[in-house]
Amino acid sequence: MLAITIVILFCYCLGLSAQWISPETFGLPTYFVMLMPLWIILMVCCIIFWLIFKKWGYTLIITAIMAITFVQWRNVVSVNFTTTIPQKDKIKILTFNTHIFNNQNDNGFEKIAKFIKECDADIVCLQEFGHYHRYGASKQEILKFFDSIYPYRHIWFKNQNKWGENGLATFSRYPIVKKKKIEYQSADNISIYSDIIIEGDTIRVINNHLESNKLNKEDRQFAEKLIDENNNRQEIVDAGLKIGSRLVTGAKNRVQQAKAVRQTIDETNYPAIALGDFNDVPLSYTYSTIKKNMQDAYSQAGNWGYHWTYNKSIMFFPIDHILTSKEFNITDCTIHREMKISDHYPVSCVLQIK
Repeated sequence: MLAITIVILFCYCLGLSAQWISPETFGLPTYFVMLMPLWIILMVCCIIFWLIFKKWGYTLIITAIMAITFVQWRNVVSVNFTTTIPQKDKIKILTFNTHIFNNQNDNGFEKIAKFIKECDADIVCLQEFGHYHRYGASKQEILKFFDSIYPYRHIWFKNQNKWGENGLATFSRYPIVKKKKIEYQSADNISIYSDIIIEGDTIRVINNHLESNKLNKEDRQFAEKLIDENNNRQEIVDAGLKIGSRLVTGAKNRVQQAKAVRQTIDETNYPAIALGDFNDVPLSYTYSTIKKNMQDAYSQAGNWGYHWTYNKSIMFFPIDHILTSKEFNITDCTIHREMKISDHYPVSCVLQIK
């Protein structure tokens, strides 16, 4: 059991190290950070085991390590102590990867439009915002809906081809005074920022859809294969190696993108909000590069426990984030798991400028 404890401790520390070690330098932590909830649970199990057998030294060492690193892993397993603040001047923000409104579904856009209207957010940031030419809601229908609610918009289509258009969109009830794309290398992904004036204060909202891991449907079913006794062991090994290679490649591509987003935050004097589909988990190098001295909305005001925003093939990863500079008070953050039309859950938060 001592040997097992040492292995678990090593995996836990390797997962934590992903926030400081770039995948361009060393890719191994990338795999371990994806499983941080597992390492945290196993660390707690080790503490309980050594307590039962009254091995106080081992118990103290493991407990001390978890306590010292609490600031890091609280973004994986939320433990927040939110205080109530006055109700006035609150802003509600929503981020949602719509999967092109799941327009292959006959009423995909209608369901998402209904949800966005009921959510009643002041600022809505959408990833994979777009339409297909041959089926689903048209571009005119989509824009007509948003124009009926939000007078200001910032749309940037990264991909425009024969099948349709796809990109990012930020909609606002408040004036957008500056719109710009953040420059970085990517064939399919993009980040934009919008400077928005709210009651005399200007804030910068950075909408992101960072590099994906390019996992196909078969790759996303890998976790299901692991628990199926009928699968060939060699096939599982081969599939695992292929997925591992894609994870590291995706992580490497996100490094420069995250640095470009971080530079945009550092260059502004305005309170900033960076949100969207990061395609990476808390404690990853991508997440930590962008977050730096910012607040994680869910860690500050979400429910206690583990949270996830990707909802396909039992790959329960938190890859959609809302990060804010410390000029904001965050009073609530919600993952809307009732909204299952996309492969991502929407995330909303309520905040106010201090």
